[in-house]
Amino acid sequence: MLFRSKTLRWTARYVVYRMPFVKTRVINEFNETFDKPAVIIANHQSHIDLMFMMMLNPKLIILTNQWVWRSPFYGGIIRYADFYPVANGIENSIDRLRPMVEQGYSVVIFPEGTRSETGYINRFHKGAFFLAEKLGLDILPVITHGIGFALPKSELILRKSNVTVKILERISPSDNQYGVDYVERSKQIRKLF
Repeated sequence: MLFRSKTLRWTARYVVYRMPFVKTRVINEFNETFDKPAVIIANHQSHIDLMFMMMLNPKLIILTNQWVWRSPFYGGIIRYADFYPVANGIENSIDRLRPMVEQGYSVVIFPEGTRSETGYINRFHKGAFFLAEKLGLDILPVITHGIGFALPKSELILRKSNVTVKILERISPSDNQYGVDYVERSKQIRKLF
């Protein structure tokens, strides 16, 4: 699986940095290496959000909904990469994800659940925070800006734009600054975004 993941990471980086009209900048002020597994959360603006997440680290499991899993356009790539559909609820996914986390894989979740049409960050669902709590993982926020303008939800043609991917500081399970349980964390970390 790691070979496939490395191949997809290389492909994602290649695509991201060679998209016509799109300049990409990654800000990593905390020198995140992705060596330690985490639940990586990111805002969701466009179909190409996946490419920007996949380029960060090869050891990722991206949770998807059933629509993406069955997509005729990129469902095959998603299945090839062993991403995981959570159609039966995230609480039923813990036993399947735990062995991958033990092998060093991080889990990527878009807590909004759907792409924002306006760039406004919608309500965060609790699943990512529930998963982090149950698996004892840090939450690693990644904020993206400009991806929704580069390829809006309702369009198929790239626009000239600047995209910024900002990797924030990890939030450990013992850090109560954003709440003490997954319900509070989902609300407080959305405010951070």
